[in-house]
Amino acid sequence: MRILTNPGSNLTDEVAHSLDVDLTPQKIVVDGISHDTRNALDFSTVDRWVKGAAKHPFVQGTTEPEFAEHFARLVQKDPEVLTIMTSRQIIGSHDAAVAAASKVKDATIEIVDTTVTDVGAGLVTLAAVQWRKAGLPMPVIAAACRAFVASGRSLVTVATLENLIKGGRASFLQGWVANFLNVRPLLTFEGGKPVSVGRVSASVDSAKRVDDWFAERFEPKERVWVGIAHGDVEPLANRTVALLKERFTVEFALVRPLSPSIYLHIGRGGMGVFVHALSKLPQALTPPTL
Repeated sequence: MRILTNPGSNLTDEVAHSLDVDLTPQKIVVDGISHDTRNALDFSTVDRWVKGAAKHPFVQGTTEPEFAEHFARLVQKDPEVLTIMTSRQIIGSHDAAVAAASKVKDATIEIVDTTVTDVGAGLVTLAAVQWRKAGLPMPVIAAACRAFVASGRSLVTVATLENLIKGGRASFLQGWVANFLNVRPLLTFEGGKPVSVGRVSASVDSAKRVDDWFAERFEPKERVWVGIAHGDVEPLANRTVALLKERFTVEFALVRPLSPSIYLHIGRGGMGVFVHALSKLPQALTPPTL
């Protein structure tokens, strides 16, 4: 079985190669010029694009022809391909994969919508890798991945609304009010869409606020996997992991800088936190070694 995902899952080329996972293209388009996010893109480069571009840069997901090319190549190696996609509600890659897969003959292609993005989708991909190593058949792995998706909760914090406003995902008035009141929104994914679930004062340590939010959604000492993606605030991410480890039984934790495509919207200081409970999964799950 082959495993395919998009760079929005925040697995680097190096990590994907070591796990025997294939990555599709995904691009940031800056004034008509496309930059493949599988290549190394640091935050300062994205900041420069945001500041200097005539039009705010945007993310172009994997296209149907690109998926068709990947599927054609992969099914020559193995007729089974498990495709792990970031939320179909925020980027078109999922639907492009479905369209391309429908035209592939003599192969079985399963497509899993993680309903989230960044390391949230990366955790689902890592779970699939572990189940493949355990020798489970692809239908069982696909079902387990969907159960893993359902077991998760997510919370996103932002330090500034500047990029969200420039990208059209928040209004100038919302930004003005937030700055006036010195508060920032808390976001989660519901049905694959980012929605507001509260706010936090800019003067409050958001690590504690995040920990409190998850405490209301999981049992104490619950066995969990944790993924955190951050916008150049690794100390904040590490504090958050430490608090979650005090509250839950964290069997695996992955801390990564935000993927370039998500950093484009969230900007510096932002953080996405993803927690998945393990106790009710249909298959046992061991932590990966990265």
